[in-house]
Amino acid sequence: MKINLLRSDLFRFERLVTKLVKPSEFSATIYFVPSPDGLQIAAYCDTAILTLTVPTDYADTPFTLPWATVKELASRKANPVELDVNGPLVGIAWSESGVPQHRTVPNVGQTEKSLPPTPDKLATHPITLLDALVAAGKCVDPDNARYSLGAVCLRGATAQIISSDGRQALLQDGFSFPWENDVLCPVSKIFGSQELRKISETVKIGAADQWVFFQIGNSQIGDVMFWLKVVEGKFPRLDQFARNIEGHSWLHLDPTDAAFVAERLDSLPGKTDPESPVYVRLDNGIAVRGHDTKQQTATELRLIKSRCEGSPVVTPVNRRFLKNALGFGISRIGFDPKERTPLIGYGEQKMFVIMPLEGDEPPVEPEKITVLASDSNLPVSQKSDKPTPDEKPIPSTKANRTPKPRPKANGKPKSQPALIDEALKLRQNLRETLGGVNDLIRSIKTQRRQDKLLRTTVASLRKLQNV
Repeated sequence: MKINLLRSDLFRFERLVTKLVKPSEFSATIYFVPSPDGLQIAAYCDTAILTLTVPTDYADTPFTLPWATVKELASRKANPVELDVNGPLVGIAWSESGVPQHRTVPNVGQTEKSLPPTPDKLATHPITLLDALVAAGKCVDPDNARYSLGAVCLRGATAQIISSDGRQALLQDGFSFPWENDVLCPVSKIFGSQELRKISETVKIGAADQWVFFQIGNSQIGDVMFWLKVVEGKFPRLDQFARNIEGHSWLHLDPTDAAFVAERLDSLPGKTDPESPVYVRLDNGIAVRGHDTKQQTATELRLIKSRCEGSPVVTPVNRRFLKNALGFGISRIGFDPKERTPLIGYGEQKMFVIMPLEGDEPPVEPEKITVLASDSNLPVSQKSDKPTPDEKPIPSTKANRTPKPRPKANGKPKSQPALIDEALKLRQNLRETLGGVNDLIRSIKTQRRQDKLLRTTVASLRKLQNV
């Protein structure tokens, strides 16, 4: 019995398998089983199973291929590969860059493995459910001994996706599930797969017999189903943080300010310090500051378009957690000005909790603070106008939060993007000049070799004349 497959389908299958769990955990045998919708390709391991159904007319007995063979045949190009199933052997024929290729591999005897049952109840969500699971996977801790924080909690009772590593927690609302209890789903790279997003705009989810079940696609373009083994253990409630927020100071983030900070957090001083701290300041304006404690200097990202309300506060946080908050779309963050309590952030159907760091901000002289302002009309570097310790903080208003740009003799000061563009153009010009110099040097060396060869030839001819 012969069957034709596309190498691009095998490529999709191979990509999905390698993202589901570590490839070393999967069986070395890939199963091909006829189904009403086509041919089902399946990979198995103890904690995960994945199937891809591709439309074909093949309706004979199941067969197998070695995983190494599937990887070899996988290609982005939609070239056909012919499989000739003949008892204990499978003949393979395909073309590689126009050159015919042939291979025969064993077809193992046990060709059928039972899949877990498909849940009776499935909930259909937009494909953005996978984005929510990707975000949740950034806040996990597989080494926590008390709770199962290495998994993502799918909480049916409150229609939430919840994750935490004990120092940060993300609660995402609006995801109804066909169960009432907590289901702990493993974290997997497959949630970020672009292959899944290309085949469907929706995803179905269910749970049965200790498996979380996902289905994406349809029989016309290829149906993907995968199962993840439910993680055993307990998960904390995490709803107590939103109860005591009276008297908090609030930071309301402008989207452009949030992007400005997110792009520069990793470059702020202090990245290699323990806990990689940055200091969020709601005192004389709004700023995020990183310190170089050895040089006793600091760099401050000043947020011009955002606003704050409440009492002044300065709070140290891990910059990775702050970057997560900005990436999750958190637009409002509450700080307790009296005690060092968790920060509470809110976004669209999201709540994000960050445990602040201990300790106070290191002292630094005002003249040693470099300020980068989020407003592109301001200079990229200027000295801080932070008041001295004896001065009272000025209430945050639009007037005092906007630093005045330095005057410039030749017109308006250039924005940071403009300076970067100039630097890139200068680098390109230098590279072109260097390339021209190298070409000139090669030409000179070539000319020297030719002159030397000419002189040698003339000398030889003169000797022949004298013979």
